[in-house]
Amino acid sequence: MPSSQDFEDLYGVTEERAFNFWVSHLHDVMGAERWSKIRDSTGIYLASVMGHFSLQSQDRLAVLSPDYNPGETEFRQFADLGQIAEMMMQTLTSARNPLWMESAGAHILLYAGFFQSQNRHRHNIEFFASMGRDCYRMAAVGKREKMMKLMAAGFRQYLVHLAELREHLRESQYLIRPEG
Repeated sequence: MPSSQDFEDLYGVTEERAFNFWVSHLHDVMGAERWSKIRDSTGIYLASVMGHFSLQSQDRLAVLSPDYNPGETEFRQFADLGQIAEMMMQTLTSARNPLWMESAGAHILLYAGFFQSQNRHRHNIEFFASMGRDCYRMAAVGKREKMMKLMAAGFRQYLVHLAELREHLRESQYLIRPEG
């Protein structure tokens, strides 16, 4: 998988630029008042999740492979919503791995939120909203307990914000100007 350094070298995209892109567009979509309410808590986390995914290459076949076996301290990758549901029913809850629970919740934000328009005809978004909320609840341990509980509490609304963000970016795709 390409690293963030590869993206910076090839495309001029740094982690900071990716993060700032998502912060800026979440602010635009949500409006200043709504953004200011979550900016310093879950807003920054939400932008960092989107920044993370925008800088990650995913080999869907590798993730779907029966040989895919990340370590307990690795951020678990999921290929789609169906795989998350299957894993949730089987191993995620029995493993009680908070990092995997956070990973599942973050992937649900991506697939059921940002890519909601592609997934709403194939998957029950409300079911995944509940599952994502539960994933963040199960991830609420240790020093990240407060943040994970906040993510769980606002999960449904975050799906709406990310779906709106996707639509905003689609509608303004020709308005985005590269720097320099």
